[in-house]
Amino acid sequence: MNHPPRPNRRRLLQAAFSCLAASPWRAHAQERIAIADMHSHYGMITRKMQDSGFAEDLRSQGVALVAWKMVADGHWIRATTIGIEQAREPAPGELAAYFDKGLTRMRSHLETNKLKTVLTPANVDACVAGEPGIVIASEGADFLEGRIENLDAAYDKGLRHLQLVHYIHNPVGDFQTKPPVHNGLSPMGQQLVRACNAKGVLVDLAHSTSAAVEQALEISRSPMIWSHGWVYGEGGSWQDPYGYLRRRLSITLAKRIAEQGGVIGLWGFGLPRPSLDWPVAAGNTKAYARQIAKLIDLLGPDHVGFGSDIEGVGSTWVLNNYSHLRAVVEHLQDMKLPASVIDKVAHENYARVLKKALVPVA
Repeated sequence: MNHPPRPNRRRLLQAAFSCLAASPWRAHAQERIAIADMHSHYGMITRKMQDSGFAEDLRSQGVALVAWKMVADGHWIRATTIGIEQAREPAPGELAAYFDKGLTRMRSHLETNKLKTVLTPANVDACVAGEPGIVIASEGADFLEGRIENLDAAYDKGLRHLQLVHYIHNPVGDFQTKPPVHNGLSPMGQQLVRACNAKGVLVDLAHSTSAAVEQALEISRSPMIWSHGWVYGEGGSWQDPYGYLRRRLSITLAKRIAEQGGVIGLWGFGLPRPSLDWPVAAGNTKAYARQIAKLIDLLGPDHVGFGSDIEGVGSTWVLNNYSHLRAVVEHLQDMKLPASVIDKVAHENYARVLKKALVPVA
């Protein structure tokens, strides 16, 4: 009887190191879960983009996918004691020019730092398996200036994730923090949802009013997301006293987004004095992880994700870099959530819905 040759220890070690090198997210003794962030402004608001350390942070913390969002109305909004509001009206052409300039800066930064731009479902898979990928995104469709045909040029420049509204009056639809004027989505806004489906752009409903969300759910043939915010009760009203209260998504609508295959992202907003409804203090990643777990119980593990809003929530942030989000993953592990559930929340859910949305649907 022939005996198999004894394994060569050196070859076994070389093979093991080769496997680790081929999968950066598995580079530690314990399996390292990849991270996806559905909403980030890293290097755009409080940091200078060129020396923000964005690329280094992504690579060191095992971040696979980031929806890197330009604030389309950023030049026309301001912070107040109760939240964010419109500061002035843009002149014709200003919004489009502002967006083009910002998009050029973003693309240049990605090229300089050798970060992959996610354009196709295959790109999503490649990023989950290896190097970080950036989904070029916009917080608000204001740059279209009411013209659906302008979506083509943005798509050609890499846009793949579009949040419909933000904080300024617009021709697309109503947003949570001001009285409604469109009764949800305008006819142009409804057409925009269809155009995103047909083009292969993920629709992001964050900041939209309940009526706008309901209409989008009736129209869209691709799953959609609510990239960042929180879920509570009947949802927020523009008459609530503080902006963070107005930004609530109702449990009913969160479940409807989930039922259609979508994902709800939890934002990294903290309160100086946590309340019963939002018991998350600034800097408290454990409290954020507990809210993730509650959202999983409410919506199921297939419909929850991270929407850090890095640099977008002001000074009372919970998450301000990707070591903070890595800490959240570790808290979820400490809470003994199943590894399969953490994988879904940490990156699989956003990857799944993004891949589906990137396939054009007539």
